[in-house]
Amino acid sequence: MEEFSFTGLGTRWSITVDGARCDDYIQQNILQYVQDFERRFSRFLPHSEVNAFREASSGDYILSKELALLLSVADRLRTLTLGAYDPAVAGFLESAGYGGQHQSSLVQDNTQWHLPRWSLLGDKLTLDGPIAFDLGGIGKGYCIDRVADILQRAGYAYFLVDGGGDMMATTKADGSAWNVAIEYPGRPEMAASLVHLSHQGLAVSDSFRRRFGKWHHLIDVKKQKSVEKIVGCAAVAESAWLADCMPSGLFFSSTRRYHILAREFRSVYLVFPDDQTFIASADWKGELL
Repeated sequence: MEEFSFTGLGTRWSITVDGARCDDYIQQNILQYVQDFERRFSRFLPHSEVNAFREASSGDYILSKELALLLSVADRLRTLTLGAYDPAVAGFLESAGYGGQHQSSLVQDNTQWHLPRWSLLGDKLTLDGPIAFDLGGIGKGYCIDRVADILQRAGYAYFLVDGGGDMMATTKADGSAWNVAIEYPGRPEMAASLVHLSHQGLAVSDSFRRRFGKWHHLIDVKKQKSVEKIVGCAAVAESAWLADCMPSGLFFSSTRRYHILAREFRSVYLVFPDDQTFIASADWKGELL
């Protein structure tokens, strides 16, 4: 079993291959893809595609195939959460002090921030003015799946791709699952559940790791404040991208809508409210500790 690690998208990645050696050429392909993905879709890089409309006038714009795909899923999440989730939150995050290095009309006192309006039809983006997108809630899962694709096309059948705690796993070479402990939010020394990944993706999210002043990064754009009723959640699905979409939905939805999200993203979930209880979907197969 071989593992190689690197830093990308602001977090540590670990690729574990079982039953074979992951050669240097494939490692370089993976590194290049993650670097290219960050260059194109990180809001922290001024010339990325998600920052291309910071000074835009109202009108229609044609997007790249991948940005249109990512925004189409973000748009679906916006609908499912009744508008509480919106990737156009980038301006608010910056005005609140989270990555606000850009000097544009987007950066202002967040007490006066207004959510930009946008719509998407195929690859055509329609705007009413300047906007920047934050795809942090769903982009990494997509990237993880593409790294898994690189490994599979190269003939590797048994692996685990770990991008900062979000994962995509096949099985091990002996057919057994990869056992992964899920941390209780805010308590790194405590495991809340043990999941057994077999051709599945895992995503986790909490409100402790990315904080800035009185805020954390999970902002309800309708209320213009951080979500406090949930401190963390986890989801397992057939891909890392589907799993990664679930936490964004769970944080911004009422418990009555969890089953809708689970059906949409074909996921099972574990949610930790702020009262030290937990909510598990009926088909959650992880061991609760």
